[in-house]
Amino acid sequence: MARDRMNRVAVYTTVVGFCFFFAAPFLWMILTTFKTDRDLYRAQNNPFFFNEPPTLDNLEFLFFNTNYVGFIRNSLLVGTLVVIITLLLAIPAGYSLARLAGRWGERASIGMFLIYLVPPILLFIPLFRIVVALGLNNSLWALVVTYPTITIPFSTWL
Repeated sequence: MARDRMNRVAVYTTVVGFCFFFAAPFLWMILTTFKTDRDLYRAQNNPFFFNEPPTLDNLEFLFFNTNYVGFIRNSLLVGTLVVIITLLLAIPAGYSLARLAGRWGERASIGMFLIYLVPPILLFIPLFRIVVALGLNNSLWALVVTYPTITIPFSTWL
């Protein structure tokens, strides 16, 4: 009984340690969001506490002096379109690979797996040439065209 309790304590301690380790950067971002510049840059200040009263100036600067909302909108647009394209192509491909039996099904599955294993960095130059040929450079549509080259093989194999 005591051994089970010790094992449980060890597991919970390890889990809490990992949670804190992975949450620490997010907690640091939240803490520094509400600090003044002077509080952040003074070497003698304790970085883990508010040495000056908290402020909302950083959030005000983010939302009113930068194009943050536009960046979020662009990310949502590209992400949504890539997910739609990926699902439209990967679901039928995955279904057909699952239903295809025999030698052809096995070869097609292995082929899809080998395509999935190609490092995405090898596709940069060919994709760049395609994007330039289509006239999509410096646009969001370049991302919408290139991201599915990575997501479709992964989703099909998944």
